[in-house]
Amino acid sequence: MTFNSEIINKILDSIFPLPEQFGLIDDEEPIDFEIIQDKVFNTDPAANIFFGASKMAIVSPNIGDVAIKIPFNGSFEYDYSASKSEDDLVWNPFLYAPGSKEYDYCLAEYEKYKILKNHKLNCFVAETIFYKTLYNVNIFLQELVTSVAEIYEDDSLPLASDNSRKTAKEWYIEGKFNIDPEWIANCIDTYGKSKVENFLHYCTDIDEDILNDAHNHNYGYRKDNTPVILDYSNFLD
Repeated sequence: MTFNSEIINKILDSIFPLPEQFGLIDDEEPIDFEIIQDKVFNTDPAANIFFGASKMAIVSPNIGDVAIKIPFNGSFEYDYSASKSEDDLVWNPFLYAPGSKEYDYCLAEYEKYKILKNHKLNCFVAETIFYKTLYNVNIFLQELVTSVAEIYEDDSLPLASDNSRKTAKEWYIEGKFNIDPEWIANCIDTYGKSKVENFLHYCTDIDEDILNDAHNHNYGYRKDNTPVILDYSNFLD
């Protein structure tokens, strides 16, 4: 991964300190979305911001081939024991992140990446590194990946071989995974059938979180067209 620390630090300095309940959902948008967005754009007009269920990602050609990933520190749920008016919302922090901090899904990805690297299976997931801590918030950088959802828009999905497609279809029917078989077929072509089987067994027997949130925004391809998962911490509510 290559990145420009000067630009990254300017972007981070423009938005920190974050609001105390950064990421709390209000009317289906994270609180302070527009404020954060304006601050980032004023610092780097070429930047794009993506808000997920548990984290924010910032990408820009000016920062390099990485995404800045920042965890949210809140969520909300309705108090169904009371009337369902806005005044009866019960605000709770994120829980159940599968890492060493119960709310930090970015940290969970970082820790999973290190474990997968020890198992020599890290090729299947986007490289994630710790960058710095600001105001008690851990910030991470992840290699830039184009999601399958973005690729479908351009109709440019890499094509796998017929043999790998046949194998992936058989595995899909057997229920070994819940991802687009074409992506799995590309994995077979890229990493080999045996290694893909080992990865799928790992995700079934050791760490189900990796594939449990595998929609087409969470996996895709690197610049060299190798298949990779970019969001592999799951989301548990």
